[in-house]
Amino acid sequence: MPLKLSLKPNEKVLVGTAVLCNGPTKAEFVILNHVPVLRQKDIITEKEADTIAKKLYFAILSMYVEPSKEKVFHDFYFLLIRQLLLTPIDDDGVNLMVEMSHRIIEGDHYKALKVCKKLIAYETEILNNG
Repeated sequence: MPLKLSLKPNEKVLVGTAVLCNGPTKAEFVILNHVPVLRQKDIITEKEADTIAKKLYFAILSMYVEPSKEKVFHDFYFLLIRQLLLTPIDDDGVNLMVEMSHRIIEGDHYKALKVCKKLIAYETEILNNG
């Protein structure tokens, strides 16, 4: 199914392993084949990954962008899951981790990223209130 994207002026988007940057005006285009696509607001760089949940997001992002290297990131992913389990989390946090892991097992890394965004918000709340 084709994906139609509308980009704001100067907005960046990841398509496959390429980062595209829009010019000074709005642009629309259609992606006809199945490739990883992420908007600029959904990208976290390795440098920006300064918490366990953000590092998990970066690991899943790496799996999503380079599916041929997915298994390389599994060890890092599970190491981070263990670290997160050692923090003061409740059932809500564990449920997010389980759902995120299920999405990865299903091969739906895009949905895993969406769940991980919820985990980042959860982690932020725990760190601010803990």
